[in-house]
Amino acid sequence: MPHVVWDWNGTLFDDFEQVVEAVNEGLVPYGIGPIDATAYRDHYTRPVKRFYDSLLGREVGEDEWVDLDRRFHDAYRRMLGSARLAAEAEHALADLAGRGVTQSLLSMYPHDELVELVERFELGSWFVAVDGLRGSSGDRKAGHLAAHLGSLGVDPATVLLVGDALDDAEAAAAVGAACVLYHSGSHHRQQLEAAGVPVIESLIDVVHHLPPVQSSGSRS
Repeated sequence: MPHVVWDWNGTLFDDFEQVVEAVNEGLVPYGIGPIDATAYRDHYTRPVKRFYDSLLGREVGEDEWVDLDRRFHDAYRRMLGSARLAAEAEHALADLAGRGVTQSLLSMYPHDELVELVERFELGSWFVAVDGLRGSSGDRKAGHLAAHLGSLGVDPATVLLVGDALDDAEAAAAVGAACVLYHSGSHHRQQLEAAGVPVIESLIDVVHHLPPVQSSGSRS
């Protein structure tokens, strides 16, 4: 059977408004902003430090990057209470589970905080594994996806990664998995389409993009 790996921020968790506001709070000491949603999409990339390089129009120093990252996360945590699950997130999870599809969660959000959020929304029972970031903030996803699938013993050819960012498509391609991108805020739709993977406007459409079931039988 196929296996679905879900992204969290911007995919199952509708936090785009809070993300933009938190970025703006972090930028205050640097004389930049505030930016709006369109400007965020114009500049957003990973690693996240390059996002700030683009916003400031220069390379951000290492101490500045640490400061910006800290300011962002401090502001974001204060705003978490106003963020909600994405529309149809629970419907999509239930639909896949009802079809016998296994699911896991992989996010670049700090692991312990991710687990707390998953528990807050009572979603843990849908996932065979929940993995958040245990290393450097702002990292790319490909290596983490490879480790996630390796720990599960899942063949990447059976995997569909559901995310909202170009980094998700790049991570899936790097390990040989399929990918679908949810147009939820972090990128302009045409940017997502340029990645060459399906782009959806509703999470319930994930089911239409599952990898085909591989036959285990042999031909004589």
